[in-house]
Amino acid sequence: MEPGAGRPKLPKNYRLIYGVLCAQAEGHHAAASEIHAAARQLQPGIGYSTVYRALDRLRDLGLVLEVRLPGSASALYEPARPGHAHFHCVECGCVEDVDYSLPVTDLSALAQRYRIEIDSVVTTFNGFCDRCRSGRTEGSA
Repeated sequence: MEPGAGRPKLPKNYRLIYGVLCAQAEGHHAAASEIHAAARQLQPGIGYSTVYRALDRLRDLGLVLEVRLPGSASALYEPARPGHAHFHCVECGCVEDVDYSLPVTDLSALAQRYRIEIDSVVTTFNGFCDRCRSGRTEGSA
């Protein structure tokens, strides 16, 4: 559960939050309130602000991915893993992982063109999931 070698040692509560995230099913995206509830089952006294500080630190270390969706009041979190993007259904709000990543050559070209350094990429596609898309089709018939 402890992050890999070369990373700073995390406080006990931060390791707990990281463990909660790693224990969730792959592809699950949890709100801070859900993470807090799961952490409280393991450590009843843990505060909401501790969870937020831990999520910020884990995100900054690259251990956790923060997914922000347009129109959503709160972010969603998952353990960081490469090679995927997200699909967000604008009707039901579901968020699903999509196997996709931008080619390194595209990132290099962007960085060179705009004279920037790209540290990370978060890609989210918006549209209608299969269930909502089918409902829209059936409703128009």
